[in-house]
Amino acid sequence: TLLVCSPGSSSFAVHHLFVYSSSSVSLCLCKSSVTTEQHGEMADVTNGSSGSASGAAPRPSPSSNSSSSVKDQLQQLKTSFRHANEKYRLTEWANTVARVLVCLYFLNHIGTKLEIWYFYRQAFPYLHIILLPAALMVAANVFTWQAAIILAALAFIDMMTIVSTQLGVWWTHGFLYINELMVKKFSLFGCSVLILAQHYQVNTKSSTSAVAGLLLMKAKETMSTKKSVVVLIGRLLMSTLFLYVGHAEIQRQLKESADEHHHRAPGDGHNNLWAKVAEFTLSLPFVVGFKTNTVAWLLAIVLVMEAFWSWAWWTSQLNVGYIIHAREHFMVNVGVAGGLLLLSFIGAGKYTVDEMLKKTE
Repeated sequence: TLLVCSPGSSSFAVHHLFVYSSSSVSLCLCKSSVTTEQHGEMADVTNGSSGSASGAAPRPSPSSNSSSSVKDQLQQLKTSFRHANEKYRLTEWANTVARVLVCLYFLNHIGTKLEIWYFYRQAFPYLHIILLPAALMVAANVFTWQAAIILAALAFIDMMTIVSTQLGVWWTHGFLYINELMVKKFSLFGCSVLILAQHYQVNTKSSTSAVAGLLLMKAKETMSTKKSVVVLIGRLLMSTLFLYVGHAEIQRQLKESADEHHHRAPGDGHNNLWAKVAEFTLSLPFVVGFKTNTVAWLLAIVLVMEAFWSWAWWTSQLNVGYIIHAREHFMVNVGVAGGLLLLSFIGAGKYTVDEMLKKTE
């Protein structure tokens, strides 16, 4: 375009030329972009129709869509839990709860010894008094290693006391009687062993509590051979409870159901067949280490349900001796549930079916 202007109006003409040119370029660019977008959309529609007509790009099946959506949701849940765990230290809090549950048994054990001394005029339990500060220190995670050694030692002494008594009866009278409470002592000793394993695991990874939960999640993959042996011992000791209870108590209740002269008193917590069947069923994969974390959580849930359903000692109308006995069973269930949670947090170690399946994969 040729623009002719006088010298006096040059600034006005140049200004309008610039505005006119800028607006023209902008208008041309807008038109070209719109045209390009329209052609792109038409090309997409054309390709989509031709692709569907020719079968080159088939639609995914509904089953594949549903499976992929479920996987995506599970992945989102895992990611959300990981972020929440890092933010609120959920794993560390859960480990604290599990330790407290185990320590509740030892605190109740002190109270039971004092009640027996008071009501039945037996010897004062001087040795068991040191359980009180040791259990409180383990629950508070203060000098945990030293205090856990004390708990494990006294649990071992109680366990061997009952074993020696039953062996004496077997040697004298020729029969060996193993009761449920004796087997529960084995389980509590296994729980105290797991407390030692948990403390060792945290300290060998890091001394800072801010990353303890994250390290506990990573340590399952790098557990040493010695740690795996300790965890195996704890798992097998806890398994004795479920195996014995499932075998002996189910047989006893089935026999008593057929014999009217050997029924226990109404309100006795031993008469709960559903819990024994569930514990024995779950103990089979737990012993060999198949789906160990899932089975440990299920066993913990069953034990807590049994504790409140069958061993609610505060509602019992029976004598003082039974109330003490029922409270002992209640605290054993709660303590072993805490040990199962510790096992799920620490990891089952190398000597499990789960690890064998991983190696084959």
